[in-house]
Amino acid sequence: IQNKTRALLLEAAAEEFAREGFKGANINRISKNAGFAKGTIYNYFESKRVLMLALIDEIAAGHKEFMSKQVHQKENPVRRLELFFEAGFAWVTGNLAQGLVLFTTLNGPDREFKVRMYEAYLPMFELVSQDILATGIEQGVFRQVEPVSTAALIMNIYLGTGSQVNERGEQWLPPSQVSDFCLQSLRG
Repeated sequence: IQNKTRALLLEAAAEEFAREGFKGANINRISKNAGFAKGTIYNYFESKRVLMLALIDEIAAGHKEFMSKQVHQKENPVRRLELFFEAGFAWVTGNLAQGLVLFTTLNGPDREFKVRMYEAYLPMFELVSQDILATGIEQGVFRQVEPVSTAALIMNIYLGTGSQVNERGEQWLPPSQVSDFCLQSLRG
């Protein structure tokens, strides 16, 4: 029951932080919106900052797990890159609050949150650099590029285009257009 309570609090926190931002978020409102008494959150998180750090970890882990499952459905590195963008855009659409927290944190002023986000998203960088790029280079499908810096560019393209959603989670660009752009560069 403790894990379920913690999960409900994190879910309510994502909604609150997405709606109000970190500064405007209210701990008691998060507890109430999760279905618990005022202050319950302090049984699981010692402060709003600790809650936000835990939420960053939770978002990154769920995001990476979802993306990895999709990408690993195929062996072909071209298809893996396409699936990376398809899955990424689908994740944002299906997790609007978490996506908004991700994008506002990355673009926000809090250095500790940005560093935590970077650390929490390292497995996603590894997914792109190793499971997509290095594999594609090895197979001769992609030209010789430096996988780590190219993965950083791809992540920036994903995060930039993925953040462009309306309130219903509809993307500004289709994932196929974004993956085609990246593939043209990789095939050079």
